[in-house]
Amino acid sequence: MCHRFHIKTGAQAIADMLDATNQCEEGAFQQELFPLATVPVIRADASSSLELVACHWSLLPRTWKPSAKYPTWKSFVRKYPTFNARSESIDEKLSFRQSFADRRALIPATAFFEHGFYFGLEGVETFWFAGLWDRCTVAEETIETCTIVTTQANRLVGRHHPRNRMPVILADEDARKRWMDPAISRRGELQDLFRPLADDRMTHWPAEPAQ
Repeated sequence: MCHRFHIKTGAQAIADMLDATNQCEEGAFQQELFPLATVPVIRADASSSLELVACHWSLLPRTWKPSAKYPTWKSFVRKYPTFNARSESIDEKLSFRQSFADRRALIPATAFFEHGFYFGLEGVETFWFAGLWDRCTVAEETIETCTIVTTQANRLVGRHHPRNRMPVILADEDARKRWMDPAISRRGELQDLFRPLADDRMTHWPAEPAQ
């Protein structure tokens, strides 16, 4: 599963790529991102225009309420990880099905990490993961969160991933538009988007060892 990725592109540049309104200040997110971190997310606003916002990476269902066992939302998602959503069950699993129906998103990246290697797109600096987002209000706090959709790995990524998984990458404009189309609500209508990206469209390189 995808549990670490890079985004070197600045907030305004990300927004400009998709003609989105930028709601993030520069420095709102780090370059190296892990679950629970604040990450950039492109979503539709109330008027169906695109906007760039910052969300916590690990999706919290909108119906979540604190309990004695899980008094904070972070304690809940640590116990039940939701930083990835399997495309095969995205419309069935309680944690994700409502967000899939009405809160799909695009999450920009410049690389993702798997077992000692970074993976990116050949000749493309910034690319887009299929994502979901949600909003949960508890007392007076509004928590906005997101997840990255995953699929079966291609051969390149599969050689380095023990569970043979990779993020769903929306590598062309048509794929991104269809993913964000509110008129599409059934997983079957998007099934072709969940195919792993072809090996020859990707590149990879070894991560530098920690100093």
